[in-house]
Amino acid sequence: MLKLLNPMEENISGPGPSEAYNGKRPPGLTLLCVLTFIGSGLSAFSSFFIAAAYNIIPAAIENSPFQNGAEMLNLVKMAGPFFFLVMGLLYIVSLTGSIFMFSLRKEGFHIYSISQLMMLIVPSLLIKGYIAPWSNILLTGSFILAYAVNRKFMR
Repeated sequence: MLKLLNPMEENISGPGPSEAYNGKRPPGLTLLCVLTFIGSGLSAFSSFFIAAAYNIIPAAIENSPFQNGAEMLNLVKMAGPFFFLVMGLLYIVSLTGSIFMFSLRKEGFHIYSISQLMMLIVPSLLIKGYIAPWSNILLTGSFILAYAVNRKFMR
């Protein structure tokens, strides 16, 4: 006999997130984490490098072929080595959050989100007259939103 489906008894909409991946990381979350590993890892490295070599960075910028070298030099001088040290630490925290999310640990989302929001705020606090570019705000918001969508796969 033909059995009629009762929507109240069975899930006819398909498998839910936990059923579809059975505790495995979905490809979209993997891609987000890899992009964060690359971005935060390289940014942490460069921030710590600039903080450590701060005395030679202005001369390197002045002798560089960059068109906006004067603007970059002014920003580096206004920021100071402490700024780059703080940003490097925030990038490490962001990287830690993404490692947690790669391991499907939900607290990684909170660690990542707070560090990313701090990276938008700290420059305004430490560099006089600095305003975060819209591109930074949109990129940060996009990644946080994409990770938020993937929270359902984390425990």
